Amino acid sequence: MMGIPRSLDEAAEIDGASKWQIFWEVIMPLSRPGLITLSIFTFMGAYQNFFWPLVMLKTTFRYTLPVGLLFFDSEQGQETTLLMAAVTMSVVPMILVFVCLQKHLVKGIQLGGVKG
Repeated sequence: MMGIPRSLDEAAEIDGASKWQIFWEVIMPLSRPGLITLSIFTFMGAYQNFFWPLVMLKTTFRYTLPVGLLFFDSEQGQETTLLMAAVTMSVVPMILVFVCLQKHLVKGIQLGGVKG
């Protein structure tokens, strides 16, 4: 949001817009791709978090998917087919988020990478 020119704020203020209208109707539409990109990266990082849920959760009922994948490895061996099916199911939500918000993600990355 720091890259948005101050002149846009001033022009909206001259047109009679309040501070809230300037933020909601000028600043937010220009910063939407960056915010969506940030939310996608945050979701992907939090969704695949392993260590924090492993340390904090005490009951197996509340384990997250990455921690729950540990149950497919036992003393008798590894249930590879079930593990691969569970990994596939844990990746599906991230793929759906990426496919649905792909346009905004690419636009947000382009805005951050283009100078000027």
